[in-house]
Amino acid sequence: MTELDPRKQEILKTVIQAYVHTAEPVGSETVAHRLRLGVSPATVRNEMAALEEMGCLSHPHTSSGRIPTDRGYRFYVDTMLPEIDLTARERARVRRQFKAIVEETAPVPEGIARILATVTEYASVAAEPHPATQTFTHLHFIALTSNILKQPEFQDARDAQPVLSALEREDVVTDLLRGTLERPVWITIGSEHRHEDLRGCTVIAAAYRIGGRPAGALGILGPIRMDYARAISLIRYLVADLSATLERS
Repeated sequence: MTELDPRKQEILKTVIQAYVHTAEPVGSETVAHRLRLGVSPATVRNEMAALEEMGCLSHPHTSSGRIPTDRGYRFYVDTMLPEIDLTARERARVRRQFKAIVEETAPVPEGIARILATVTEYASVAAEPHPATQTFTHLHFIALTSNILKQPEFQDARDAQPVLSALEREDVVTDLLRGTLERPVWITIGSEHRHEDLRGCTVIAAAYRIGGRPAGALGILGPIRMDYARAISLIRYLVADLSATLERS
């Protein structure tokens, strides 16, 4: 993608953040108000039109506002994503739940997947790699199908069903996690998925490790309209916590 100048970057970021919050197309007046840089709505409108031509925004036929495209989200995630820390309350909640599942007899990966699903309200998955082949086995999938239906994109069960059906296939879930063995955080957005039924979703996943070697992977699957900064922070926090716990044990 051609590099975006600073103003276009700020406008794209503002559109994405507003759309993540409202799930509604974002107009130029909203962007101009949020930017607080003295830029007129007309100027913002011209810049948004340019971003649309570049493939970063799209223009729904029923609205004068615009929404981010997969390409726009990818640029945002790769170059503009703010780093945030979980709040003290969120960390305490995760640690409390984490301590409880470590003390249970149930497999730790399944418990971790349940924490992810509970905290994010997205579908989650955990898996362990086969020691010889480094391919994932022992998959644990937690759908929480009611939480998924809370998302505007999936309020029609007919839209959610293909996603849930795809996630019942072991080869699909394994494919979602394949990049975690090579990268600190693996993010697949919309049309980047190999499986067509998942092209309305984003997956964020990471491996947890023992002695520097992958011991498993955790991931969440939700709508492309996702709070990426918070989701990534949560995945990183859980992976670090789980790695440290397994190292001690």
